[in-house]
Amino acid sequence: MAHDTGKRTIQSIERGCELLDYLRRNGPSTIAEMESHSALSAGSIHTYLSTLKDHGFIEQEDSRYRLGAMFIPFGVRVRNRSTLYPASKTIIHQLAHSTGGCVHLMTDYDGRLLILDEVYGEDAVDKDFHFKKRGQLQHDIHCTAGGKSILAYLSEQRVNEILDSHGLPARTSHTITDRQELFDELKRVRERGYALNEQEHMPGIRAVGAPIRHDDSGDVIGTVSVSVSAASWTGDFFRRELPTIVKKAANEIEIRIHSQERDS
Repeated sequence: MAHDTGKRTIQSIERGCELLDYLRRNGPSTIAEMESHSALSAGSIHTYLSTLKDHGFIEQEDSRYRLGAMFIPFGVRVRNRSTLYPASKTIIHQLAHSTGGCVHLMTDYDGRLLILDEVYGEDAVDKDFHFKKRGQLQHDIHCTAGGKSILAYLSEQRVNEILDSHGLPARTSHTITDRQELFDELKRVRERGYALNEQEHMPGIRAVGAPIRHDDSGDVIGTVSVSVSAASWTGDFFRRELPTIVKKAANEIEIRIHSQERDS
């Protein structure tokens, strides 16, 4: 779990953050499980966990430790601080209701996707899968509709940096794994203003995503996507009607963000 950033850091805080990140990624764990992925001894891990538990950031049940409830108010404060989340809330609920799919509001976090909000329509499938990934940063953004709609509006240099860090792993037989092929796909995304996920991230799931861009700079600040089973969305609805609906939702979010910034 160690990180070599080349920067001056406080090692004890760094170690504590590594333990918290391990629990975020792996869920409730024992000290022995954490020790196998850490440079810390079991005794040191126990000391860190005890300190974090005293402040509400860790909870313990028998021999297993998990993230504590104190992260909830911190997370709410950070999420609400962004103009993206409050401007999108009612819109993505309407989108989930009108399409019946699972709607995600996401933003880029260091070349990965961070889910800010998630709403299920009546036809949403595999909710357990979505629930499990909700608290995880999504690395393979090259094979998601939301991820491609963000990558399309980043500089070529930045996209290459992300691909150098995370690669182009094949999640399904439909995943784009060639860098030039991905750049060609991102060009198409820019031309039409939306991205498609044709069972590229998970078999049996299709999705449409559209970028949310800043009105003044044109920088991409997030994405809204909607997904459902591949059998439910076919033909013109998936390729024409649904993209129009998703692009309209993204545009409405952009307008709200602009209005909020103008009035603030």
